[in-house]
Amino acid sequence: MPLTRAQQKRRLRGEMLKLIYENNEAQQHRLDDVTLTGVLERLQFDVYVNLVRELLQDLEERRLISFESEKNRTTGAMAIRKIQITPSGRDIIERTTSDPAVEVE
Repeated sequence: MPLTRAQQKRRLRGEMLKLIYENNEAQQHRLDDVTLTGVLERLQFDVYVNLVRELLQDLEERRLISFESEKNRTTGAMAIRKIQITPSGRDIIERTTSDPAVEVE
């Protein structure tokens, strides 16, 4: 049975949160939207930059991550940089709390 769009987004949110968590835990440079998209593609997820941006914005609205937005003054395109996980996001990854919109495997 194929996953519904909502199920796919829940899984993607969880995978993205896990990647951000692991990146921060390893004290690596903060991720950006394009790098995160590339990592998800290598993990065989069918994603594109605008979908990743949408889900990052959703995770930020849920206060699970924080980031800086940059708008290109020439093209008007948005970029998301310096993505970091918040304590609430860590709690979901460490399973001390949960969010029905974020599926962590």
